[in-house]
Amino acid sequence: MMVHSPKTLATLALILAASTAQAEITGGQVKLSQSGFTDDFSVAKTNISGSLELGFGERFGMQMDLGVNLLNFADETAINYVTHGTYKLSDSTALGAFIGMDSVNGGSTSIYGIEAAQNFGTGGVQGYVAHAQDGNGNGNALGVSGGMVMGNGVGIGASLDHGSFDGTSLTRYGLRGSFGLGESSKMYAELGALNTDVGSETYAKIGASYNFGSNSGLMFGDRSLFNLLPGS
Repeated sequence: MMVHSPKTLATLALILAASTAQAEITGGQVKLSQSGFTDDFSVAKTNISGSLELGFGERFGMQMDLGVNLLNFADETAINYVTHGTYKLSDSTALGAFIGMDSVNGGSTSIYGIEAAQNFGTGGVQGYVAHAQDGNGNGNALGVSGGMVMGNGVGIGASLDHGSFDGTSLTRYGLRGSFGLGESSKMYAELGALNTDVGSETYAKIGASYNFGSNSGLMFGDRSLFNLLPGS
């Protein structure tokens, strides 16, 4: 067993305190959404999630995501948490790497990957590549999304995600419209489809979000395999 002296522990505590003091809350988001298949809305999901973005100087940052998914069709509650490490090439361009966990029904799946984001004017685009693994197998996922705010607070957006897990593949795509409720809040609706090896299902989603922090929002979206079922 390793024993640390009081002096060593005090030094580590000072280093941690200094690092925390230098961190700035640069962004954050809280959101609530309900999504489900249009032909049978009992196959639905309620998502409650929050993200916090910290900046360490001008270039480096960290984002933490926590989400709770109420899976109505399975009568289960799923939880996901992810940590991103980010590096800003400029005020509008960033690269990142993330690692996290999706958990449901006593099981868990680890997920990790890389991502990139580019903001422009009143909009932006981002994409990711991820690998997921649990005790029974593994798979990969990738996705891209983007959007922009038009006049009078009206926004439009689109997203595309694809995943392949143990020989089963699925693709989700959606179109989104949003309406701003002031500078920090908005309501949105999305319509899309989930394509699997056995067919295609149309889904719909409604939700609301609140942004905060000096950047009033996040550079990256949250990452979870649950985003594929049935909406993000």
